[in-house]
Amino acid sequence: MRFISIEGIDGSGKTEQVRLLVARLRNAGQTVMQTKEPDGGHLGAEVRAMLTRPDRQLAPAEQLLLVSAARFDHVRSVIRPALARGQWVISDRFIDSTYAFQVAVSEADLYQLFQSTCEIVVGATLPDITIILDLPLKVACGRRGLRYDGVLDPAEATRDFASIREGLLTVARENPKRCHVIDANQTLDAVAHDIWCIIEHLL
Repeated sequence: MRFISIEGIDGSGKTEQVRLLVARLRNAGQTVMQTKEPDGGHLGAEVRAMLTRPDRQLAPAEQLLLVSAARFDHVRSVIRPALARGQWVISDRFIDSTYAFQVAVSEADLYQLFQSTCEIVVGATLPDITIILDLPLKVACGRRGLRYDGVLDPAEATRDFASIREGLLTVARENPKRCHVIDANQTLDAVAHDIWCIIEHLL
């Protein structure tokens, strides 16, 4: 069983790289569960709806607790059963996104809350490998603009992407055995190749 998460700021190409990795693993004869946060599990869609409401901006602590509730269900109902069946699990975002999007951007010190929540929600169910797709903020912004025909997603418009990016790089520095930073400012195929070079030894 292998658990892989792919992280990055919006516009880094995470979703496309998840799709390519899943397809390559399946072509290699592996059984793969593809999932996503906060959408995975039974609570994910409701939590995403609350997080993206344009009429209410939640504080980072509120976001952290909501995402953690969705993750608790996601881990319990999707990830652990798939791993128990011997499947690969490839997740578009996981616990490191919570650190970057809620802890790293908050003026309040949420690290202790994050740590204690993680112990309850995730426990030992951590990714074997986390891929962090990194690219310059201007490049990511340009990609997001193209994705929405020049109109940014309201949920993304207020995000502090500089702090989010630094949060993900901090995670990588503090977890060098698990986390691998990849230059996402390359062609789609080049990024996919770099990811595969990290993953293929697990086969």
